[in-house]
Amino acid sequence: MTNKLPYSFTVLLIFFIFFYFGVGFYLANDILRIDHSCGAHEGSLPNTWSTQVDYQDYSASASSQLRKNFDSSKYHLDDWKEVRFSSRDKDIKISGWLFYYFQNKPIVIVVHGIFPNGKCKPESNLVSSLLIKNGINALTIDLRNYGQSTLVSNYENLGLSEYEDVLGAFDFLQKIGFNKNQIGLHGISLGATSVIFAAEKEPSIRAVWAESSLAEFKMILQDEISRYGMPHDFGPAVSFAGKILTGIDPTKLSPAYSLTNHQHYYFTHGDKDQRILPRHFYFIKNYASNNNISSDFWLVKDTNHVDAMLKYPDEYGSRMKKFYEKYLSN
Repeated sequence: MTNKLPYSFTVLLIFFIFFYFGVGFYLANDILRIDHSCGAHEGSLPNTWSTQVDYQDYSASASSQLRKNFDSSKYHLDDWKEVRFSSRDKDIKISGWLFYYFQNKPIVIVVHGIFPNGKCKPESNLVSSLLIKNGINALTIDLRNYGQSTLVSNYENLGLSEYEDVLGAFDFLQKIGFNKNQIGLHGISLGATSVIFAAEKEPSIRAVWAESSLAEFKMILQDEISRYGMPHDFGPAVSFAGKILTGIDPTKLSPAYSLTNHQHYYFTHGDKDQRILPRHFYFIKNYASNNNISSDFWLVKDTNHVDAMLKYPDEYGSRMKKFYEKYLSN
């Protein structure tokens, strides 16, 4: 009996370790493995995109109906130029659509969210259209591993590498004639982390709009694990697995802590958001207030994830105009 007890315990311990980290790898793989396509919107262009393509795929009835009834054609743009340039990681080429409508006016780099996604999606196209309608130029891009940009991995790096792609777009715009202080950023959902990290690295970027941004690593890790119906105890296993799969340290995914005192931010969030919970918005707001960070906040009532631009396009556009024109100069 004395020999069997330690042996049984050892077997049980090994089983537990394999099970614990096995679940961690399963969750990390499912959360981070990229669908390189644009999903149902594959092939959509600035003058063909439509929210009606996949409205039925939205679980929230309000989001589904909003997309079903949205008249995308009102926001189509017929004049754009396909561009290609280097990320600040020179081995990576970034694909973009340049909407250069106005001489001597600011321009905003628009960055999409998590897969399946890209500049083909309605959100990026709508933001660029609203900017143009308000006298501001736009550049929408595919981050690495998306769309027509270079594919280097099957896993999402959560903005911790992709910020270099945003900075590549920033460098490209200067090469074609824009001044540093004319270039703003707009990040949608996970794209908000990329633009916040990019701005932290480039102090001359003055205006950053973050749509439905996450705030802090531990919070989003808990949220993601909960979406799978698993207890938070699996957090360390998921984090460890994520680092093995991607080669980056996911614990650094805390954009709130990358906000600076020399830049200006605008945070938008829906109060019914179930993808990135509103507690992230409140965390960022509290952090910005406590650290004297120049920020505006718009918590949109009865609105789901990234739905504000679809629900209130005119107001969304006018708010962007006011923000970017205030902080971006010639």
